[in-house]
Amino acid sequence: MKDNAHKPLALTVLVVFFLVLLHFLPKTTVGGMELREIDILSSLSNKKENSTELVPKIAKPKQIIVRDKNGRIVNFKEKWPKGTERILDFSQGADGGMDNFYSKLTQLAQKQKQNNPVRIAYYGDSFIEGDILLADLREMLQKKYGGYGVGWIDAGNELNQYKHVVTNKFSGLTEHLVKKPAGYNVAEAGLAERYYTMKGNAEIKLTPFSTHEYPHTDKWTSTKLYLRSRGGATVIIQHSGSNKKFNLPASPKIQYVEALSPEFTSMANIKVNGRNTILFGTAQESEKGVVIDNFSMRGSSGTTLARLPQSMLKQFAEIRPYDLIVLQFGVNVIGEKVTSDNLKRYVANMKTVVMHFRNSFPKASILVVSTPDRGSKRMPNGTMRGIEMLAGYQEKLASDCKVGFYSLFHAMGGPGTMMRIVDQNGMGTKDYVHINYKGGKYVAKRIYNSIVAGQQNYARRQNYNN
Repeated sequence: MKDNAHKPLALTVLVVFFLVLLHFLPKTTVGGMELREIDILSSLSNKKENSTELVPKIAKPKQIIVRDKNGRIVNFKEKWPKGTERILDFSQGADGGMDNFYSKLTQLAQKQKQNNPVRIAYYGDSFIEGDILLADLREMLQKKYGGYGVGWIDAGNELNQYKHVVTNKFSGLTEHLVKKPAGYNVAEAGLAERYYTMKGNAEIKLTPFSTHEYPHTDKWTSTKLYLRSRGGATVIIQHSGSNKKFNLPASPKIQYVEALSPEFTSMANIKVNGRNTILFGTAQESEKGVVIDNFSMRGSSGTTLARLPQSMLKQFAEIRPYDLIVLQFGVNVIGEKVTSDNLKRYVANMKTVVMHFRNSFPKASILVVSTPDRGSKRMPNGTMRGIEMLAGYQEKLASDCKVGFYSLFHAMGGPGTMMRIVDQNGMGTKDYVHINYKGGKYVAKRIYNSIVAGQQNYARRQNYNN
């Protein structure tokens, strides 16, 4: 009998030979997409990319001078519980810093009467898409400080179907958004860098998500619709067994209608008929407590926000005022070839964005949230090159603009966190960029702890003046 024992060995050698050849192939681009580099020898090779980065060193903000009611300086120190990332405030108590937001939260904590809910506009990229992270942060804040409802929902965004907080069905609408420039006119845009034109009549149906994971979110008392109708419009809002009809005159300005329910409602059916009418979004909320509006844009670096018309932003500042505006961007500007010069230019552009919002919402607190971690198996510390450097430049951005800063990178756990929580805890995807809802809960808890600690520090500081 012929001995074939050598054949498996030969096949193994042949496979290894071809895998080694693949290791030396250059990067390939297919259809404009750069395919991931094949690095089959990465675990054996001593060749590692240089992880040393020039991370800017920013002087931490000075403590605000606190005086008692007699004008004497008090030895006041902030308290940040162990494991809680500090929210830095570079404003020294001036407009744009965190005090406005903390003040409103403290009023809620002390059960003081307020005319409006405490609203947060949270801008970000796909890290918060589908209300990942924000669904849990919203629920935690509403449970502690009060409030109900999901807040803003884009009028006709297909991505709303992935949210775990509300089911949104719509008809008669065409979406226009900044990431599809061919059909987008920034002069028509709303807060979310989107707007929706009508094909005759439009209809929006809102109901709670089937799993009821977030009990504070899936019910509300106020249903609003924001629109611009240059030819006049008729709006009918149905909820809690009642119909409310609104006849809007023609106007170039942003308008809104609101239907209030004496009891909690879990559904709304909105019908719109109008000429030359653009819809922006709906808002489901309570008349007090905390509301978080999610303004996510997949693939965004945040810089296009500077192009939003200031006249539009100021109109929203009047009809939908915000107490805190969060800007969480950066991960989409990171790549293997990123340099400090690239990041300096990016941060310079984001400075324009920050000042644009400061001028448009002069009473609002502004919080720059750093890039989250982004994993890389090629780097010794498990974090993609440029992430730590960018987080440092973002802190400098907040310092230069005299607003708040929060290092999401460090709050998550620092270098290597994304790979760890994905591989060990199943909290995200294997691209080591995106978290899932489990990861969102993990991150939201850390942000929540920091916000509560910041509010309590503010309340302690104010007690000396009483």
